[in-house]
Amino acid sequence: MRSGDPHSEQGSVLVIAIVLTAIMMTLGLASLKFVDGQQQRALEQRQRETALNLAEAVLYSQGFALAQTWPGNVTGGAAMPTTCTSSSSQNLCPDPHTLAAANSSTPTAANFTSFDASTNVTWTTRIRDNGAPIADAFSLAQADAAQSGTNVKTGAPYSCLAPCRWDANGDLKLWVHARAVIGGKPRSVVALLKREHFSEAFARNGVTTGSFETTNSGNKTIIDAIGSQVVVRCTTATATCTDYNASKSQVLPAVIVRDATTPPAMTAGQLARFKAVAQSASPPTYHTSCPASYSGIVYIDVPAATSCTDSNAAVYNSSVEPGIVIMPRGTLQMKGTLYGLVYMANEQNSTGAVLTLAANSQILGGLAIDGPGRLVAGQASGNLATVKFEPNAFNALATYGTTGLVQNTWRELVPD
Repeated sequence: MRSGDPHSEQGSVLVIAIVLTAIMMTLGLASLKFVDGQQQRALEQRQRETALNLAEAVLYSQGFALAQTWPGNVTGGAAMPTTCTSSSSQNLCPDPHTLAAANSSTPTAANFTSFDASTNVTWTTRIRDNGAPIADAFSLAQADAAQSGTNVKTGAPYSCLAPCRWDANGDLKLWVHARAVIGGKPRSVVALLKREHFSEAFARNGVTTGSFETTNSGNKTIIDAIGSQVVVRCTTATATCTDYNASKSQVLPAVIVRDATTPPAMTAGQLARFKAVAQSASPPTYHTSCPASYSGIVYIDVPAATSCTDSNAAVYNSSVEPGIVIMPRGTLQMKGTLYGLVYMANEQNSTGAVLTLAANSQILGGLAIDGPGRLVAGQASGNLATVKFEPNAFNALATYGTTGLVQNTWRELVPD
C-alpha cells in the first residue's frame, strides 16, 4: 500500500482546522460579550444600591437638620429652601461635605467614599407639610401645591401658600423626600418625620431663689410650697436672706432649705432647646423685647438692664396646659395669673429683686431664680397664695429632641 504524497494538496484537515478555529472564536466572542454584559449589569446594580443607600442617608441627615431648627411658623417656612441640593451648603439642609465624597471638599471625611460615590453624584431633598392634598400619602405631583386644613393645636382653619415648607397644621410632622443619583441611576425615597418630645429636668421646688421677701404683713400664706420645698442660697436667718412673718404661716412648709451650693435650675443646653422651641412656635414666642403675652413657652432674650412688666394682668395658660417663662437676663414684674413656671437665670448676677410678684398676681406651678437674685412676693387676692406649688407644671415641662420616622410611612418612589 502506497502512502500519500506529502506535497499533495488533497485532504480536509485544513478545512476542518479553519472551521474549528472559527467556531472557537465565535464562542469566545459570545462569552466575552456575555461576561461584559453581566459586568455592566453588576455595575448598574451596584450604582442603584449605592444611590438608594445615599438617598436614605440624605433623608435622615435632613431629619437631623430639622431637629436643630424646626420650621414651625411662617418665618421658619420662608427660611426653608424649596429644595436642598448637593451642589452647595444651605441653611436647614443636609451638609454635602458629610455625605458623598463626590460632593465633599474633604472626600476622605465623607460617609460614602466608594468608587461609585466619588464621581457623578447628585442629591436633593424636599420638606413639605402633611396637609391636604398630601395628608395621607406623599405625591411628587402634589408636593408643591398649596395646602389647607385645620390646625390640630388651635382647631382653627389654616392655609399655606405653595409650596408649604413648614408645619402649618401644627401636628409636628413633615414629609421629607430625598432623591439621589449615582452614575445616572436615580433612587427616590420619602418618609414622614415627627418632632419628638424631650422631657426636661427642673428642680421640683415651689421656690428656688437666692433670697426672698414678702411685702404683706397679713395673716395668710403667700408662698405655698406644700408637696415640695422652698430653697434659698443665702444661709442666714436674717431679713436680708428671708424676710417674712413665720408666725403667720406666710411660707409653707415652715422649714426653709438654706443651701449655698444649689445649682442653676437649667443648663446651657436646656436654655438652647427652649430658645429653639420658642423660635419655632406658631406664632413665635421668642422675644428680644418685653412681650405682650406670657402664654406658652416664652423666651425673653433681652439685655441685663431691661426690666419687663406684665402690663395685661391676664390669665396665662391653664392647669391642663401650663407654660414657662424664661428670662436669661433682666428683671420681671408679674401682675397676672400664670399657670406654669417662671425661670430667671439672672446672668447679670444681681443680688437685688430679679422677680417681683405684684399685688393680686399668682403663679400656679413654681419659680426659680439663679444666683443671689431676690424674689419679692406680694399678696394675691383673697385667700389665694401668691406662689402655689403645682406638680403638673413640672410634669409637663418638655422641649423637642430628635425627629423620628413615623411608622409605616417610609417608601421608595418611582424615580422621576
